[in-house]
Amino acid sequence: MTPTEAETLIAQYFKHEGYHVEMPPPNTKGYDIELYRGEQCIAVQVKAHKAPCNISMIQKFQGFLELPIAAKFTDGWFISFSGFSSPAKADINREQPQNLGLGTYRVPDAKLLWDYLDPITTPLPPPPPPPLPPKQKYVGVFTSKGGVGKTTVSAHLAGAFALMGYDVVLLDLDPDKNLRKLFLQDLQDHEGDASLYVPPPPHTNQLGASITVLNHDQWDPESDPDTQIIICDCAPELSCNPEDLIKKFDYCIIPTTLNPLGIAKNANVIVRTFRHIRRLNQSVEMFAVINSYITDKTKAKKNEVMLRSLVKALEKFLNQDSLAHFIDPTDVAIRRSDALLYWGYHIFDGSKPQLAFQFNGGISHPRTDFLQLAEYLEYHTDIQALKAAER
Repeated sequence: MTPTEAETLIAQYFKHEGYHVEMPPPNTKGYDIELYRGEQCIAVQVKAHKAPCNISMIQKFQGFLELPIAAKFTDGWFISFSGFSSPAKADINREQPQNLGLGTYRVPDAKLLWDYLDPITTPLPPPPPPPLPPKQKYVGVFTSKGGVGKTTVSAHLAGAFALMGYDVVLLDLDPDKNLRKLFLQDLQDHEGDASLYVPPPPHTNQLGASITVLNHDQWDPESDPDTQIIICDCAPELSCNPEDLIKKFDYCIIPTTLNPLGIAKNANVIVRTFRHIRRLNQSVEMFAVINSYITDKTKAKKNEVMLRSLVKALEKFLNQDSLAHFIDPTDVAIRRSDALLYWGYHIFDGSKPQLAFQFNGGISHPRTDFLQLAEYLEYHTDIQALKAAER
């Protein structure tokens, strides 16, 4: 379906619903349709993609609604023909933005189903729980060198999936057991409960989700079939990681940092890790992702030079293995933040474990970044298949 055909369908739908519909001038950016009814003036964006619409698309539309040129609009509605990704819905339902609507248009029965509307002005019934993946998904998080944030990435990726409504098991394979320490409910009981409850979005009747930290010998997938996401914080020494788990991995992640002194070493270790994993698992998708990424515009040139060097060092292997990827930081990166830097401070002040997802001035970069990473993993295979089909 072309964008014009999709916009025509949505315009007809809202005309039938009693709205006055106007189409903006050609080449208008930011929205596709204007709706008027009473005091309402609504900007509507329409997407007819094959893949579900993601966080970045919604954030771009929200950014448009904040511009002076959008001041006349009382509301903004984002209408998708393919629905919205689980991370996108989790992000919106937790932020509860006002004057925003997300709707999925179902072509077969010509119905618009609302995924989200501002609960202050338009109460909605609770959304259905997120669909379960077809099977338990295993994610391995490896290290390229010390200090790249492997344990932090493991924990907060688990938090992102929990925000999406999935119970998560974190398997602590690192001999240091830092992951377990950071989730202990009682710091004095080293063998006690290491877990975290992630509450549901406000104003909904959804259940929250749990994160449970286990050792490898404590995990029995058959006794806990409801847990769909298993994330492994892997040992730095590759041979110390159980081969039976590596063979189960659907995704492997290697976080790395942009550091002039470490890029050559990082690339070498990333390739060596990719090769080790591939020998044991022929179908796993492997990703290198930038952690602690500095987005300051004054560092853009340096970032560009270092990224080019890192990609060049990985290029030979990536060209040989179609399931190995370097994630461009313009798509997904874990931004440098004080919240992540000081994550785990609760072990010093004696408070309960928590993730670095707290809002500061209405913003939580870690929360957004890890939801985007979860989204990238969850939909990457489908998107690649669609691109291959289109070619």
